Amino acid sequence: MTVSGGALALAGVLLFVNMNLQFPSSVATLEVPQPPIVYPLQVGLAEVDWNDVTGAVQYELQVWRPSGWIALPDNELGVDVEYYGSRAVVSKRSGGALINTFRVRALGCGRVSDWSAHGQRASAEMVTQPVNAQELSDLQLQDLSSNIIWSGRLTAGTTSKTSGDLGYSHNAGVGLLSTAGFSPGQDQYRILHALQGRGGFVLELQHTRAAPPEFAVEVHNEGETEVTRLSSCDSVRLKTDEGSRYVWLGADVGWQGGSHSALRISVPNGFTVPGDQQALRTVRTLTASFERMPSHHVGDEFSFLLRFSEPVTANADSLLNNSLQIRAGTVTAAQPVDGRRDLWEVMIAPDARRSVHLRLIGGRSCAAPGAICSQHQIRLANEPEAVIIGPPITVSFASEPGSHSGAHQVPVLIKLSEPMLTNSQMLKRLALNASGGSLIDVRRVEGRSDLWELIVAPESAVAVDIKLSLVGECGARTSCLDDLYRIANPLNLSIPPAVVHLTFDDGPHPLYTPQILDILAWHGARATFFVTGESAMLYPELIERIVSEGHTVANHTWDHVALDTLSAEEFEETVLRTQRALGEHATSCIRPPYYRADSETYARAAQLGLEVIMGNVRPLDWTRPGAMVIANRIVAGAAPNAVVVLHDGGGDRSQTVEGLRMALAHLRAQNYSFQPVCS
Repeated sequence: MTVSGGALALAGVLLFVNMNLQFPSSVATLEVPQPPIVYPLQVGLAEVDWNDVTGAVQYELQVWRPSGWIALPDNELGVDVEYYGSRAVVSKRSGGALINTFRVRALGCGRVSDWSAHGQRASAEMVTQPVNAQELSDLQLQDLSSNIIWSGRLTAGTTSKTSGDLGYSHNAGVGLLSTAGFSPGQDQYRILHALQGRGGFVLELQHTRAAPPEFAVEVHNEGETEVTRLSSCDSVRLKTDEGSRYVWLGADVGWQGGSHSALRISVPNGFTVPGDQQALRTVRTLTASFERMPSHHVGDEFSFLLRFSEPVTANADSLLNNSLQIRAGTVTAAQPVDGRRDLWEVMIAPDARRSVHLRLIGGRSCAAPGAICSQHQIRLANEPEAVIIGPPITVSFASEPGSHSGAHQVPVLIKLSEPMLTNSQMLKRLALNASGGSLIDVRRVEGRSDLWELIVAPESAVAVDIKLSLVGECGARTSCLDDLYRIANPLNLSIPPAVVHLTFDDGPHPLYTPQILDILAWHGARATFFVTGESAMLYPELIERIVSEGHTVANHTWDHVALDTLSAEEFEETVLRTQRALGEHATSCIRPPYYRADSETYARAAQLGLEVIMGNVRPLDWTRPGAMVIANRIVAGAAPNAVVVLHDGGGDRSQTVEGLRMALAHLRAQNYSFQPVCS
């Protein structure tokens, strides 16, 4: 509906009111608009269309949020809307995509319609896609390119729209365009924007009268090897306050920041080509860098140079209060060097011993407070940052667990020479590494910043290795407090698994010893077998298997005689005879039969170069109390360096076999390691 039509309808309503006449039902009630169709144009921009309603003078849109329907525009959400009859252009000022769920109602003649049903996002068939160069006929291209009305070159730069937009924008001052414009026919035109956004290519023209008729755009890349051709017939056209915006959804002209591109606009016929083509002036990007920046400080004030690629319009107060962001320090002064606007000296006062983190912020646009721009209104393209490390902190382990087995979580304390102002997540992510286990928590002890507790979860029966050293970058966008950089000495801590020593007496036995060896092999456990000389001579193949599978054998006398009942000669004869039977496999250990040993037993063994090995976990499996009882006694006695006394010979050892099977399944889950007691 046109504006003039709306004005006539309103005049008619006023006339009916003055005459005290009843409205016809068809005029008094506004019909409900159809559900609107949403056309996403680019990130944060969408066109919403609906049908024209008879009698409507204006319309209202609402957008759906989790909290309910929200009227537009809405400053809190940062969503703006511009109405153009029975359509609207909705834009989102902040980051993120628009929600595509809208509803609309009509207003006019003092009446309001009901809200429409919610609309839907346009399907692929509803959106006119940009034309592919291959799909245009050679004749059409020849006709369009024969009347060039504007041609020039630009330097593609980042605009003030979003970080992903490249090209020319008069708001951002990227690639300055001659203000003369161009004049096809009697109308004046000027390019306001030529942007390659994430959603497509955008061309915005300023004009005072009618939009130009059908035209073509040719974009050449820097090497003139690729040409992207677009037709206005294949664009989505939006009316703006200054003219028209043409959007080619999905089109990509291949612009890259800093590249030079040729841009030409042509019309099919009927226009005079201007004598001098307008051109884009190549503009250098404005950048900044820190010079003479110290890598460390000792707590005293220091200075550095801030250099810009071109003179800037910023002043000292703007740099101090808006542009130079500092953590753990204060910017005390900023002044031009020899009156120059491209070179500044900056003074920094650290906060005692802490590391100083400095970053230069350029601002979102040249109109923003504290923005850094060149005299040609070119916005700062980079934001340099630096960390000046304070005096070092030394670190040590305040607790070093002897082993980790039997516990699902192992605490380790770290002590620092002074409080470190960082947070647990940064300390964990950037300075700590664990292998053989998982570092599941890092926390302060009693709120202190010089004492930290690490919680490690072992993964298996291997050593847990903890390393502390700075391994990551600590930038401004990680919200990291840079005291991490002050860690002077890397640390390493290895927490071994607790070792349990399994021992077996009275064998080897042809029935039970092989079963026990199978169980040990299944669990990766190694043990010591205290064998009698007689059995070793009877079953040499079992001795060979024991040794070949990583276990050790030790002396249990020749015929299982009580050593405390023997004379010195008898003691020596039974022990040495067994040692000779074991030959090269013999170790320097002996266990007295029946667990009987007096002081003389220890002395005689020592004279023969043997160590008496007893045990501190005795499940009494030889009494055959039941497999479950044996297993429970083994598990209950498990501890670092525990010596478990079991039997593989001397009687029925079937309960020992089953008890061992159950106990090892449980203890392996607790990450115990099983090693021989004698080697």
